[in-house]
Amino acid sequence: MRDVDEPATSWSPPSARASEVILSTNASHYELQVEIGRGFDNLTSVHLARHTPTGTLVTVKITNLENCTEERLRALQVTFLKYGNGDEEMPYQRAVVLSHFFQHPNVTTYWTVFTVGSWLWVVSPFMAYGSASQLLKTYFPEGMSEALIRNILFGAVRGLSYLHQSGCIHRYWLLHVHA
Repeated sequence: MRDVDEPATSWSPPSARASEVILSTNASHYELQVEIGRGFDNLTSVHLARHTPTGTLVTVKITNLENCTEERLRALQVTFLKYGNGDEEMPYQRAVVLSHFFQHPNVTTYWTVFTVGSWLWVVSPFMAYGSASQLLKTYFPEGMSEALIRNILFGAVRGLSYLHQSGCIHRYWLLHVHA
């Protein structure tokens, strides 16, 4: 069992099977296990799923595009990343392709994006420990230790540093106004 103060890492499939997961754009290849969250103004459901051809656990984010406002549809078309000097923006799928080139333990990649009718599916590695927010709510309602906070922030800063050194700026690194 891991010590709580250790940094969280992602469960990664064996490299021989990872390519099969990356290439699978068939929704029937993913068995949704349980909803583990919601996002994008509650328009996206986040599921723990199993890629049935390999048995690999993955995260699948599913958004019904028909329920999205015009503003939300535009937001989906804008990438999570700005590349280069920040002047040009890339469509969402090109950002997914770009994310395949990132090889860093503190940067999550998107394995594939596809649509099933009006539903957008985004498949990424399963992060067993979830977000810092989920950890705080579930296991640390009274607050996290300084050592745990330090480990989480250390990993986040390492990931951001790697992205910046690669010429990318992450758009969803947000700070609270009172931080």
